[in-house]
Parts: sequence; C-alpha cells; structure tokens
Amino acid sequence: MSDARRQTGGDGRRGQVILLVLFAAVALLVAALWLADVHHAVLAKDKTQNAGDAAALAAARWQATALDLEGELNLFHALALASLDHAAVEAVTNAQLRLLFAGPLAGVAAAQQAAMLNGAPSNPDFKEFVLDCARTARRGYGARLGDGSTAMPEPWPGAWDDYADALEAIAEGGVAAGVDNAAFLTDPSGAHWLLDPAFYDAVLGRDWCWFYRRAPGLLADYDDWRWWPAIPEADEDPAPGSELLGLRLRPVPMTLGGMLAAAGVGDAFGGVATEAPRPGPGTNELFGTWIGWDAGAWGGWDAMKDPSMPLEGELRPEYDYAGADAAMRVENPFARLGALGEGGDASGPMLWIGAAKPFGCLEIEGRRAPPTVSPVVLPVFRDVRLIPLDASSAPAGGSFDLRWRRHRTDHLPRYLSRGPAAGEPGCAWCAALARWEIPAFRESGERWLATNSWKCTVSSPGGGRGGGSRHAH
Repeated sequence: MSDARRQTGGDGRRGQVILLVLFAAVALLVAALWLADVHHAVLAKDKTQNAGDAAALAAARWQATALDLEGELNLFHALALASLDHAAVEAVTNAQLRLLFAGPLAGVAAAQQAAMLNGAPSNPDFKEFVLDCARTARRGYGARLGDGSTAMPEPWPGAWDDYADALEAIAEGGVAAGVDNAAFLTDPSGAHWLLDPAFYDAVLGRDWCWFYRRAPGLLADYDDWRWWPAIPEADEDPAPGSELLGLRLRPVPMTLGGMLAAAGVGDAFGGVATEAPRPGPGTNELFGTWIGWDAGAWGGWDAMKDPSMPLEGELRPEYDYAGADAAMRVENPFARLGALGEGGDASGPMLWIGAAKPFGCLEIEGRRAPPTVSPVVLPVFRDVRLIPLDASSAPAGGSFDLRWRRHRTDHLPRYLSRGPAAGEPGCAWCAALARWEIPAFRESGERWLATNSWKCTVSSPGGGRGGGSRHAH
C-alpha cells in the first residue's frame, strides 16, 4: 500500500471518530439539559408545595385563634349577662360579630406572607379577583335600597365598606395564595352536574365508568340543553362572616341558665382562669345571643370515612367534625431552562393546593369529645394540622381556579339560555358541552356500558373503584 493510500485511509478514520465524538457530545448535552430541566422542575414543585402548605397552616392558625377568641367572648358574655351589665353585653356581641370577619381576613393576610416567604410570587390574577370581591361587597352587598337598608343585611353599620376596605388592603399587599374554599354569598347553594368539573372531564375523556358510578341514567335520560334543571340559587340565609376562610358560625339565642349548663362550659371557665358566674334570682331565664356552630357545616367529617381514603387507623371521635378549614391555592410560574434563551416561555404554572384545619376537643367526665357537643363555641382549639384536600371544604374546581370560575359565572348562563352555540371559543368546558350535545356521542357511551359496565367495578391500585379518588393536595 502506498503512502498516499495509507494517508487517505487514516484521514477517513479520523473523520469518523470526529463525527462519533460530536454525536456523543450532542447526546451528553441533551441528557444534561434534560436532567437540569428535571432538577429545576422538582425544585420548583417543592417550592410551590412548601408555599401552599405554609399558607394553609398560617390561615388555619388564625382560624383557630379566632375560634378561641369567639369562645372566650362567649364566656365573657355570660359574665356580663349574669351581672346585668347590658353595656358590656352589647360590646361583647358587637366584638363577636366583627371577629367573624376580622379573624378570617387576618388569616388570609398571614397566608400571603407565608406563601411569599416560601418563594411564591404575587399572582396578578388573584389580586384582581380579590379587588373584584371588594367591589362586589362595596357596590353590591352594600348597595342602598329605597328604604335605606343595604342589599345584604349589615352585621353592623358600615360593615360592607369595612369588609371591602380589608379586602383591598390584602390585595394591595399582593396575593400569592388564593383561598380555594371560599364561600361567596352569590355562589349556588346546591349541587348540579354542570357545576362539577368531573362531568366535563368524563365527557372529554370518554370516561363512561364515571357515568356508571356517579350519574347512572344521565346518558339515556338527557335530551338536549333545555333538559338541564336550573342552577341552584344562592343561600338565602348564609352564615355571617368573611367569605374567605369563613368560620361557619352562627348566633345562637339561649337562656343564661341553658348556656351555663351546656357541655364543657364549666371546665372552660376554669381554663381561662375566670370564676363561673353565679346568676342572681331570675337571671337564669335571661336570654343572650352566643356564637355557636352552623350545623350544616360542623357535622361529622364524612370525607375521612370514605373507604378509599388512605387513613391509617381509626378516626377518633374527638376529631370527627368538619367545619372551619383552609385550602390555599398557589400557582407558581415555571419556565423550562431550555426555553430561557427563547424568552423564557413558561410551560405552565406549578400548582399546589395545601389544606389545613384547626383541631380541639372537650374533656367531659374524663373522656375526650368534639367541641361541637357544646351548642356554643368554647376556647379549646389548640392544634393545627395539614389535611388531605379531599377532606377539606374546597368545592369541586376550587374557588380560585379563575378560568373555571369564569366558565361557571359567564359561560354557563349563556349555554343554559341559548345552547352550545353560545359557548366561548377556547373554553375546554364549553367544548365538552358541545360534544355532550351530540346524540351519537351519548349513544356510544350507552353501548359501551351495556357490555362493559363490569369493568367499572374492578378494584384498582388507586384505592377506589375504577381509579380511586383524588386525595392529594
């Protein structure tokens, strides 16, 4: 072989080695970028989770504080009534009504600080929504009617202006965590299929088992968009207090004697180092208005008894009550590292909803009992714990999922009055309603269930039937 041929062959091999090295370098670079993106995503998720959980715990601590203050004021009310100090009774009653707003709103403000300290940025959409809530309270609830009263009864003169001022102050400080279990006075008071995001998910995903388990007969019974019943009206008698982190308490009229004889009251006086009142002749029959539980909200904690709930051990009776809790939504903008050179296009916000709840119990005859065995609130709330989101009072879809809320408040009324043609372009839920209107679509679900419904009862690793339930945050 001549020198020229040997030289040519060597150059060819060197060229192949260079190509292999280049390909390997590119592969290593891609792998490194991918690993960096994964690491970046995990860190962003952890930061978002920490912010959501910290916000929920901060909010629930203020709920516990407000509940304890309401309990102590109940005891002071009894002291004042037994002493026939009517000025003190009036002052305590007024303070209790204001605390139903001030306590929860202090929790909302504390939740924002906790979320921001854990790296969550202020959300401009959340801020605008809170400002809109303030405008609704000021111009809607506080609107003056012809007789001089307001559209919504005021707990005290100027209450809706005070409430709006507090909401505006919170918004101006920045809103990083939305209260996902807010209960607005204008919200529907009952359930409806069109208010359940799971219905739309089932339609878009052709999840016929959802209809089998949750809405049997809906596929066959439905005719067209005129078939739907009306959306339930707002509650005519809502529990007074803040719409955000509401304590779900109500005034309870009761005689002084009845209040002092209630379960746990005697021990509660000792707990606040105050001697129980000794009513004079006839004062036992005096009526007072104490703060007690909204029975519709403070019942058994049924969500924790769901067989699919991953609960370790038995739910002890002293903690078996629902009621006040906090569900805080944090949406943290997330950008892929590989997109930073392209202007940092976000791949969607990291979402975490943390839920927490205040706990307390009464000691009655050596046994622990839930605080709700007493008709009035007592100062016994000493603990706050994170809870599963499914065990919280957050509604389906959440109160601060603003796109879902816009569909509920803006798109649904148009659909119910004019049909699917009135849907909003780009709205996935409107697209689901358009698909739902197609008879062939519903018939395909009926045919599938006619021969495959047995598949909907097969246990799955998720813990529930046919896929389990959403128990995470």
